[in-house]
Amino acid sequence: MTNAHSLSVIVPAYNEADNILGTLESVTTALAPLPIDYEILVVDDGSSDGTGDVVRANVDRFPRVTLLVNPRNLGFGSTYRRGVDAATREHLVMVHGDNAWSADTLRALFTRVGDADIIIGFTRNMWRSRPLGRTVISKAFTLLVNIITGRRLKYYNGLQLHRADVLKGLAIQSSGYGFQAEVLVKALRRTRTFVEVPMDLTERARGESKAFRVKNAVDVLRTIGLLCDIEWGLAKE
Repeated sequence: MTNAHSLSVIVPAYNEADNILGTLESVTTALAPLPIDYEILVVDDGSSDGTGDVVRANVDRFPRVTLLVNPRNLGFGSTYRRGVDAATREHLVMVHGDNAWSADTLRALFTRVGDADIIIGFTRNMWRSRPLGRTVISKAFTLLVNIITGRRLKYYNGLQLHRADVLKGLAIQSSGYGFQAEVLVKALRRTRTFVEVPMDLTERARGESKAFRVKNAVDVLRTIGLLCDIEWGLAKE
């Protein structure tokens, strides 16, 4: 086992008390048979439902988990950046705390550590796994970002496996759901190789999605403007 095959798994969690243990179980089960040195960083983004307490009560069950707690709800992007700053392994991946990915699907992604500078997960058969409205919005966003960047990627908001040294050097401005596209676009400009990996999404069984909120829509629009500025040389990376 070498540092080239080490992984920090960042798990943002906002009011995911019902899902966080399932997420941790899926992540650890996926990694158990793999020759990867790993850590799991759960970042509780100011949850009011006891998400952090659930993690603390199960530290013996998940000894590789470190819990970080935001004093208030700071948003998806800010929570991710905190995890990136705290990460100590050579590669990074974010797995949402909503338990949307099975152990088998996660393992298919984790086995690709080191295969390229960036491993990009995309949702296979999204039309079957997500509501129609959300799928249409997602597809439209992907098309728009591809037009802006001149790329032909299948997805910008899925699981992404990055080199830690690249991510720690990025200045990420987006704070909500647009941040993943910003991260990926900027990382692609600083690296040479990537591969896209199909993944099977399972919609959350408990709780509500936090995606459709006004502040997230505003942040996505800001991210689109930022990506235009970056690609057209009007903004610093």
